[in-house]
Amino acid sequence: MSSNRDSWTRADLVLLNGKVVTADAKDTIAEAVAVKGSRIVAVSNNRLISEAIGEGTEVVDLEGRTVFPGLIDSHMHPGSYGVFWVRGVKCGPDVESMEKLLERVKEKADATPAGRWILGYALDDVKLGRYPSRRELDGVTPENPLYIQRRDGHIGVANSLALEAAGITVNTPDPPHGKIDRDEDGEPTGVLRESAKDLVSGMFPSYTVDEFVEGLKHVFDEFIGLGLTTIHASMTDSTEFKAMQRLRKDEELKLRVCVHASGREEGMLESLIAAGIQTPFGDDWLKLTEVEWVFDTSTSGRTAAYYDPYVGEPDNYGILLYDQEDITDRVTRAHRAGIRIGLDGIGDRGIDRALDAIEAALREQPREDHRHRIEHCCYVPPPIQRRLKELGVIDASANGFLHDLGDAYKANRGEEQMRWMWPHRTLIDQGIPAPAHSDCPVCSPNPWLGIYSLVTRKTSSGDTLYAGEGITPMEAIRAYTVDGAHAAWEEDLKGSIEPGKLADMVVLDGDPLTMPHEELKDVRTLMTVVDGRIVYRSDAWRSRAAQ
Repeated sequence: MSSNRDSWTRADLVLLNGKVVTADAKDTIAEAVAVKGSRIVAVSNNRLISEAIGEGTEVVDLEGRTVFPGLIDSHMHPGSYGVFWVRGVKCGPDVESMEKLLERVKEKADATPAGRWILGYALDDVKLGRYPSRRELDGVTPENPLYIQRRDGHIGVANSLALEAAGITVNTPDPPHGKIDRDEDGEPTGVLRESAKDLVSGMFPSYTVDEFVEGLKHVFDEFIGLGLTTIHASMTDSTEFKAMQRLRKDEELKLRVCVHASGREEGMLESLIAAGIQTPFGDDWLKLTEVEWVFDTSTSGRTAAYYDPYVGEPDNYGILLYDQEDITDRVTRAHRAGIRIGLDGIGDRGIDRALDAIEAALREQPREDHRHRIEHCCYVPPPIQRRLKELGVIDASANGFLHDLGDAYKANRGEEQMRWMWPHRTLIDQGIPAPAHSDCPVCSPNPWLGIYSLVTRKTSSGDTLYAGEGITPMEAIRAYTVDGAHAAWEEDLKGSIEPGKLADMVVLDGDPLTMPHEELKDVRTLMTVVDGRIVYRSDAWRSRAAQ
């Protein structure tokens, strides 16, 4: 609570008559909040906060509604999600029949000039029961090269024109760290796994800054409507970063972005090192917080690296996308330069190899509070838990996978391994930081689906994946607030509703701390506040205000 009473009379925004869940160290519950400019100046009871109301103060009567700190998604791909919306055709996950998929692709092809590439996205072969064949795709795209990306981004399927453009024939060998699926005659089926997909996706015309700007505006509107006020933007390339900077310059960046620069882009790491950039670098709106490499791959797509084989595939242990010496060199150079590392690790073998690289860098140059991260960090049995804690590495948990991809995880890895998939109860008890994320567009950006699954351990089908690792609603919300802030060195700025912190808050249509757990997935945002300004009001809130 602010002690400067004079500043209260100049409060710009006051929220009254609510249940304010501060998420501070004591889990304090208040009634009201006063905001001046971009900062929270007081959190207290209605009587005291009412003294902050002055001429020009915007006052919001919450009528008992619950307020939480603005939510943080600690790993997503807003650029990809945005440009898919601008240029692509949605092929899932709502598409559950091959007939519907082909119909949707044909509609796009009929509206596309001959010869122009078509990009499909979000294909879910688990729901479809299989991948479409290239012959089926040829039948609906006879004049356009077509590439459809699986929802995890690690596998794609191409038609014959796309394969021809990429020079993929019966004689094309599998590239390093990739696989071209073939039929009984050795002909490519069109399914391309890991680096093999890059042979085709690399032919697709590059996105422009303007397309990224258009797409980001669209998806940022969606995100603030979900109560997200900060996102961590994974694998951001230079073009997408330019678009974000344009939005920042034009004051059109509606939420805060922590950037994971793409280690895959040639010269990215070297340029940052040459410029002397260290992380975190930027302002409260746009900040570079790490360089990331996609090292491990996809469990739902059966390519992530495990010590044990996949169910029904005794020779499949998954694929890592870098040789160990190569990834260790990249990590060591970044660490030496003062740049935080993010390495994607999904299976236990992938996570171990990522930790090997980080451990080698720390051995060469020990550093306290480095906050290096394993991105996704799904299968975390006790030996890996010990390594995470000993090395001080953050488990950036893809808990969104539990809801949206959990059924595929169980089918591909078996029920026994669900014991240590996203084990948040154990991680919290052991003091291992585990901020939460969706990996959107791989999974829905709706944080309440992730919170629901952290609490109930239920998948989208209603199956329960080892209930013993479920956590409380408040713990789940902390994974989307204070833990997310810590993961970007921002715990002094955001993650809780306290005086001096940025005024990022969300008003909800119910109370997640008291409602039945099954209702958590249905929570809706009524109002979102970013930087002390109301940037979103739901239709339900506007209707209520008009009454």
